Amino acid sequence: MAIFKYKALDRNGVTVSGELDALTESDAFEVLQRRRLEAFEIGVKPETSQLFGGTRRVKPRDMARYVRQLATLLSAGVTLLDALGSLSRSNAHPKLAQASTAIRKDLRAGTRLSVAMSTHLPQLPRYVPRLAELGEATGQSAKALTDAADRMEYEDEMRSEISTALAYPMFLAVVGGVITFLMFLFIVPRFDQMLAGNRDNLPLMSKAVIGAGVGLKNNVFAVLLVFAALIAGSVYISRNEDLKATMRSWLEGLPVVGPVLVQSDLGGWARTMGIALDNGADLLSALQLGEYGLRSARLKAGMRVVRSEIRAGRNLDEVLEENVPDFDPLTIDLVRTGRASGGLADMLLFVGKTQEAETRELTKRLSTLAEPIAIMLIAGIVGTIVISIVMAMTSLYDFAI
Repeated sequence: MAIFKYKALDRNGVTVSGELDALTESDAFEVLQRRRLEAFEIGVKPETSQLFGGTRRVKPRDMARYVRQLATLLSAGVTLLDALGSLSRSNAHPKLAQASTAIRKDLRAGTRLSVAMSTHLPQLPRYVPRLAELGEATGQSAKALTDAADRMEYEDEMRSEISTALAYPMFLAVVGGVITFLMFLFIVPRFDQMLAGNRDNLPLMSKAVIGAGVGLKNNVFAVLLVFAALIAGSVYISRNEDLKATMRSWLEGLPVVGPVLVQSDLGGWARTMGIALDNGADLLSALQLGEYGLRSARLKAGMRVVRSEIRAGRNLDEVLEENVPDFDPLTIDLVRTGRASGGLADMLLFVGKTQEAETRELTKRLSTLAEPIAIMLIAGIVGTIVISIVMAMTSLYDFAI
């Protein structure tokens, strides 16, 4: 459902204007005719957000909420077309409302839901349309979409928890960096003026700090350009998928952050696998869906080997043990038990919950460690500057202690 702006002539020949909701321009024209208005101008109202007049970006949380709403409506017995019609009238997000209208139109033309979702909602994770396709095949679209929403909400929660854990240390680092920059720019050079540029008899640490301050003041514009380049580079990396993958691979090698990222990926993989199997997917299709949700290039490569070995007839637990050493022995035993008992889907869902709990615990540890490390780092830098200045001043005088 879209909002159309119109201009028309009423029965008295007076020009009137306004807005109305309709699926298409033809529908809007028919509505005006029923109102006995002769339209001479109809157009879709531009979609703008309340901030800065721009269209608000669709966030992962918006997508998860959208899939959850669709699943809830279907679970309540609402037909798919009516559910999409309801979502198209929603004001939660203009782009999602517009996408609902387009999906509804495609469904009426005979297109499958999974195909229409892939076409009009490209922001969706790749496993969501595939789960929708499984739901169509088994007649359990509501369950499949509910499971997909659970998976998306988990991903969003983990992103939020990791961001929250790092937000305060990052804030401290930024504030500390600004304070250090200002000290080097305005305070440290003053002591060089007091020394009249004579640093020959100063301690080595004082020479280094005062020299850095004087150099920064003399080349402040060049330093600011370097900072601007670093910020621009960070923005570019955040928008380039290849560079993001490279950065993530580097982060996975770090002692504290790496385990959080890996455990989060493995928990999501196990959950997606269990959801896919529970919705009727075969093992190879479930493995492909699980691979779609992975962010780690290393884990993706390992899972591709796993899928190849499964296609050759080997057992899942054996190839996971050989190609994905990040899984602990207990997890491999659980997968082996699930395969042997025929309850692999339930076992993988249990593994997913376990991995998610471990990820949350690691995130708490990360937050606990990051804050004091950031404080110690900032205190060390500021303390070094202060001590260097004090040593420089005391070296000029002979104090009797």
